[in-house]
Amino acid sequence: MEQIRPRHTKMLRIFALITLVAASLIITMTGSRPAVADNGNASPTLSFFSGGNGAHADWLATTDQPPGDIDNQAIRLLTTNGAPTFEQGYAGILVHHVTGIPAADFPDSAFWNKTPCPYFGFPNTLGSPRLVVEFQDALGNFVGYGDLRENVRDCNWEKVSDPEFPTANGTLGVYPNSAWDVMGGPCGFRYNVVWSVVQACFAGNTTLAVFIVADAYGITHLIDDITVNGKTFSSASNNSNGNNDPAGPDFTIHLSLLPPLPLPVNPNLPK
Repeated sequence: MEQIRPRHTKMLRIFALITLVAASLIITMTGSRPAVADNGNASPTLSFFSGGNGAHADWLATTDQPPGDIDNQAIRLLTTNGAPTFEQGYAGILVHHVTGIPAADFPDSAFWNKTPCPYFGFPNTLGSPRLVVEFQDALGNFVGYGDLRENVRDCNWEKVSDPEFPTANGTLGVYPNSAWDVMGGPCGFRYNVVWSVVQACFAGNTTLAVFIVADAYGITHLIDDITVNGKTFSSASNNSNGNNDPAGPDFTIHLSLLPPLPLPVNPNLPK
């Protein structure tokens, strides 16, 4: 299978600079905040967010699920076409209670995705949807992130995971079609790597935030069986202590439902 290398490497470097400057401004305005360490005190939970413009995220009652999953629920990320800037119309899932965990101790992640055909860009994913793990230094400053995504996909359920994830991937999403990219830290930019490489790039740092985001391409994605920090979310019942309220069609504005920094700009945005 031909691998699609992310374009616009220069854009990635520009984003890294912009994000670091934004983080500095946040800290200047609010004061330096210590890294929050809530690992071990609470199990991960989920909530949804929307980039407005009609985008929507929620639990969907459906029999369309990954193989072996029979709980009749999946997460729907309905995006709208945000061209030309793609700054509106995205949708996502925020994971709570995963801040302050050392990179070396944070386990590999995975999720299942189905994108019904036809869809924009087929068969290329353009890096969406992706699971993002942001990292911070000891003072709570954002230092970079790793994101897990597929390069290409078909129209059926596919598992998005690398070969270090504990359970095998027998779908089109098998590595190297699914892998991690790194942005920031001493590694700068790394493409299509495994989770242990991400951990090494952020050695000495801790997790800041974890979320899944689907870009504003006007595509509806189904997401299921998300595994983060050892917990798998297959239905709303797995998120009984979380926030199962839908998000959208307007912008999510409550800070507790948003990643702490601006969403990483996808380097594969169509031109």
